[in-house]
Amino acid sequence: MGKTPQFTPIALLCLILLVLSGCSGGSGTGPATDPRIGFTYPDPADYSTFTWTDAFKAAHEKFSREYAFSEWKGVDWSGLYSRFLPRIVQAQTVGDEKAYYLALHEYVCSIPDRHISLGAGSSIVPAILGNELAGGGFGMSVAELDDRRVIVAAVDPTGPADLAGIIAGAEILTWDGLTTQTAIRRIAVGAIPFKALSGMLGEEKPQATDEHFRLEQARLLTRGPVGTDIQVVFKNPASAISQTATLTAVDDTGKTFFLLNFARQADFSDQVDYRILPEGYGYVIVRMEKDMSNPGYPTRIFQKFQEAIASFVTAGVPGVIVDLRGNFGGSDQLSADLCGFFYTAPSFYEYQEYYDKRSGQFLWITVGDSAVMDYISINPQTPHYGGPVVTLVNPATHSSGEGPAMGIARLSQGSVIGFHGTGGSFGMVGGSITMPGGYTIEYPYGRTLDQYGVIQLDSRNGVGGVAPNPRVPKTLENVLAFAAGTDVELQYAITHLRGY
Repeated sequence: MGKTPQFTPIALLCLILLVLSGCSGGSGTGPATDPRIGFTYPDPADYSTFTWTDAFKAAHEKFSREYAFSEWKGVDWSGLYSRFLPRIVQAQTVGDEKAYYLALHEYVCSIPDRHISLGAGSSIVPAILGNELAGGGFGMSVAELDDRRVIVAAVDPTGPADLAGIIAGAEILTWDGLTTQTAIRRIAVGAIPFKALSGMLGEEKPQATDEHFRLEQARLLTRGPVGTDIQVVFKNPASAISQTATLTAVDDTGKTFFLLNFARQADFSDQVDYRILPEGYGYVIVRMEKDMSNPGYPTRIFQKFQEAIASFVTAGVPGVIVDLRGNFGGSDQLSADLCGFFYTAPSFYEYQEYYDKRSGQFLWITVGDSAVMDYISINPQTPHYGGPVVTLVNPATHSSGEGPAMGIARLSQGSVIGFHGTGGSFGMVGGSITMPGGYTIEYPYGRTLDQYGVIQLDSRNGVGGVAPNPRVPKTLENVLAFAAGTDVELQYAITHLRGY
């Protein structure tokens, strides 16, 4: 789920006219001069009746024209077209739907943006490919530590690694003849539709930041086609002797994906839960900024968060933890409003720009949940909490879910904590192209800007999102504890608040 515009084109036009006539507090220069009059979002496209080749040509033309971050990310559209068109043509020539789908998958995943996705009306072909390419597991999950060592974070009992004598905490020295770092770097994440195997919700998506991409490479290192043999050189904890083992990938229904994941998604729920921790700190988890039963402003989520803050204020807690890990996103206005409980004065949140199909250019127009406005602001909310506040994040925190982390990080009493930063995909999704075979390409055609008019949070050159400060160290002890089920990030936040 990403940030999505709330208005139909007709409703938006009517709203703009109301704003410009003074009914909603807008500051336009008048109906005769304001370029926002008549603005509409780009239309969805349906190329499902086209041949695979013609559909790809049409989709590429529309996608490359309307995508919001082509210049920002330096997307080489001509290079992508030259690279993937021959594969689509070849797939059509031989009638190979798996090759067609895999070409679309790699094409979509070539652009680092979690708001780009490839959906499938039927999961048959993606599931078959996922199983063929990564359906086998070697019985363990690995992680890279801050000191660059690659260690076994968790072992599947009775799996190949366990049977070979590899235990949690072992250092992997070489992987199939390569240094482990090199082996990880060679994993082509975009070439493997592994979402169904990993238990993640939704469509196939690329990773927006280098650190998230590297995490998925490490997760896929211990996967491969069933029956694949690899040779591993490892050294178990407290052992001075390295050992060599040959492991054979077995069908484990994706089990090793569940052993370790630093980018876990939250439960797909719009519920807000809160409590006071045994250590005395307030804890509230927000899984999305969208009310699943109400397409408008998520009032119920706002009220529940307000209830949580009120209970913390009444109890006099010495600190608050806002858990945004795996947050799916939703409403920008709600994200700004959640920040308001920790602010004493109004503060800028974002401008917005959208692709305008009339001109083929991007138009500066900010659309909230109930009005067209000059910009979205963080406004103080009641009750105010003035103590230290921490947000917990991970790379699956994306879209509007990154907004509260951004806003709280700006406060002198605010901190962002996690092993890794947020997803780095903050644009507004809405572009949709239906392809033959029931596949759908979705992409953002809107972007958010800071007070200087510069794109904010969306990744560039592999860096984006909200970085942790302080960052949870990826030590051997922390990684093993995390893999064993300990909430290391929450514990780190509590320790941080104690020393505030």
